[in-house]
Amino acid sequence: MRYLSDVDLRAVLNVLIGRSGGTVLISNEELYDAMLPNHSHGERVLVEETEGGLRLSIVPLP
Repeated sequence: MRYLSDVDLRAVLNVLIGRSGGTVLISNEELYDAMLPNHSHGERVLVEETEGGLRLSIVPLP
């Protein structure tokens, strides 16, 4: 699985936000950093199917 559909992404976000206590605060700076390509953060998310679900990892820039 290379990409998550919108429905899958919403489901993953619901699980992650639930695990974090129901609220995740993201600053505009963090959001913009994540949206801009070739920035300091990894710009791709690796989605791997596991036997029991999914593994999501940030792929660092080369």
